[in-house]
Amino acid sequence: MAGTHDPEVLAELARGRLRLKIPALREALEGNFRNHHRILVAELLAHVDYLDEAIARLSQEVGEQDRPFLEGG
Repeated sequence: MAGTHDPEVLAELARGRLRLKIPALREALEGNFRNHHRILVAELLAHVDYLDEAIARLSQEVGEQDRPFLEGG
């Protein structure tokens, strides 16, 4: 987030299926994106990063726990 106000830049931060909605994101961010919005979006992005990391950790653990069954023993 780093303080940018540019709707183009902000819309490009979209991930996954949200990228299909970039034109609508640009329009929504135009002129209505205030400081409190930046704070909320930064928190949400941090939470998404945390969840991505948690999913990776849990996926690795499931793979480790699953290994004996995949190896036939």
